[in-house]
Amino acid sequence: MILKESTPAPTTDRFQRAGDEAEKQMAHYLRRAFGADPAIHVFNDLRLEHGGEAAQIDHLVLHKAGFIIIESKSVTSSVSINDREEWAREWKGQKRGMPSPVLQARRQGDLLRALLQAHREELRNKILFGMKQGGFQGFLIDVVVAISDSGVVQTHQALPEVKKADQVPDRVKELMAEHSALAHPFSRDKRSEQWGFNLTPEEFTKVSAFLRARHTERHAAPAPLGTEPPATAPAAVGRHAPERPTSVPAPSVGTPRLAPAPSISSPTRADPVAAFQCGKCGGGDLEIKFGRSYYFHCRACDGNTAIRLTCPACGAAARTRKVGPQFYRDCPACTRSELYFTNP
Repeated sequence: MILKESTPAPTTDRFQRAGDEAEKQMAHYLRRAFGADPAIHVFNDLRLEHGGEAAQIDHLVLHKAGFIIIESKSVTSSVSINDREEWAREWKGQKRGMPSPVLQARRQGDLLRALLQAHREELRNKILFGMKQGGFQGFLIDVVVAISDSGVVQTHQALPEVKKADQVPDRVKELMAEHSALAHPFSRDKRSEQWGFNLTPEEFTKVSAFLRARHTERHAAPAPLGTEPPATAPAAVGRHAPERPTSVPAPSVGTPRLAPAPSISSPTRADPVAAFQCGKCGGGDLEIKFGRSYYFHCRACDGNTAIRLTCPACGAAARTRKVGPQFYRDCPACTRSELYFTNP
């Protein structure tokens, strides 16, 4: 049963569109495999927050004995995984390192478990004759990375966590069978939850409703004025910066010179700038880089997010101007200039 559909925000970024298409493809396969089964709940594009952190889960499958997290990766060429499970993807004939999606999905699982554990009293019944509060430390969570059907995976080892998108439903069924076997009453000592357990029908309903209620939409990520450079992973968020500068580099012909920053009507403090977030993972560990234009690069998920700036005074499109590690928002219409981000 599909409990949450994928609802990607409209974007002009072709890399983000490719990622959205990969998730759409995977959601289609999951619907075809589990859409009519009320004992299996599927959540697409689920964003959870806990402890000041956020997990953007592409697809989450819940059954009575465990979770399966599915991380979709848009790969139109090939990815290679070496014996140390280090990932690289091909871009324009060259291989570039990328963060492991397997580790990324496992971190999402850690946050999911911590969130459920923090709410165990409202989600789980008492166990051991009502003397002990049930929890989620032993609830099984596995991960699968789904590579686009058009992509190629190059590796010399068996990696059950990595599958082509059309193979993922069968892998999910295998994992659910393993979870159910580990949760069987005779598979272990029932005084411990170390090796899995089954949720009761009541608990299953509570957990499913809880996850739907805890979903938070991603804030609209700032999009760029130009075309975004190639992305190897989702983009990250940056930090607010201080006041506008007293002098800044300006373009020149011939000998470089320093030009004063554009003046503003009054020397007031810069207007607050909305918090920037990674368009993929929703995180805030960002830095600004330059390709064909300036863009946010996420240091957490290694993704890229376009930057689009508008002047808070007149609403006109603004430009990014770099001075060392600082980035200023310059408005050509009203000559307003203010610092909006500082690279870490």
